[in-house]
Amino acid sequence: MIEKVDLVMWTKNGSATLPYVLERINEVVPAGNVNQKLIVDDKSTDDTCEIAEKYGWAVIPNMGAGISDGANTALRHVETEQFISFEQDLLLARDWWLKIPPLLENPKVAAASGMRFASQPRGVQKLQQYVAKKYRGEANLSSWLRRRQEAAFTLGSTLDNTIYKTAVIREVGGFPKIQVNAGVDTALAYRLRQAGYAWMVNYNVQSIHLRGSLMHELRHQYWYGTQSREIWCRIAKEANQKPPITKFGIMYRFVISPFTGLFVAFKTLEPTIVYIHPLIKFYYMKGYLESGKFSFTI
Repeated sequence: MIEKVDLVMWTKNGSATLPYVLERINEVVPAGNVNQKLIVDDKSTDDTCEIAEKYGWAVIPNMGAGISDGANTALRHVETEQFISFEQDLLLARDWWLKIPPLLENPKVAAASGMRFASQPRGVQKLQQYVAKKYRGEANLSSWLRRRQEAAFTLGSTLDNTIYKTAVIREVGGFPKIQVNAGVDTALAYRLRQAGYAWMVNYNVQSIHLRGSLMHELRHQYWYGTQSREIWCRIAKEANQKPPITKFGIMYRFVISPFTGLFVAFKTLEPTIVYIHPLIKFYYMKGYLESGKFSFTI
């Protein structure tokens, strides 16, 4: 039974979404169960810090830069046996508190999360929901498309709605140090697995990832593609784990994406996926190719 938890968040120029995010956290997480509310800010130039303080969060400067340093800065200040991390653009599911913290009662579970899906556009949201079903084996797909076990392993393992056992996170060395801003959660999932712990995800608890236009999502995919090399190099170094996809695999998925998009559009009854899926694969591939090659192969 969890009594008190610290809440942590890392921010950078998050004023557009922060009031909604903090208000929802207040509604979902009972005030009587909250010890500290800590925001680690990464040199915001808008009124992020003022908004945080208005909602009762203490603001701490990031001791470095980026999510990796922000997460470890927060970890240094955690006082409770469990703590929860959020990101500045996530509306927490209203049933999150009732369904996610109890997962830590399993002694082998070190972290637990729900899922999160884009608020808009509808095609991106439906595509993400379908991918979640595919990796969970619920979608009506041929067996060869269900074999991506490593992709399924990290599905839902994100830092934006997660509760952790503090002692375990410290035991494994804290949050992985990654030079880029993506992939801290992915690397942490592998680090925990290497140490014999699990990261549980309740796929039925669905938070809202506040997104803008389709171009917003495409820019995000391009950005994530540019981060991929560093993410997988870090995982290979820490967990001796080869990447689940190669350069050829990324290019192949783009080539077949018009057909895949058509198939998923039919399965979800969402016609915009016909062009959204190829665009997403193109922007991710473009970002990856511009970042250089993997330094290792499968």
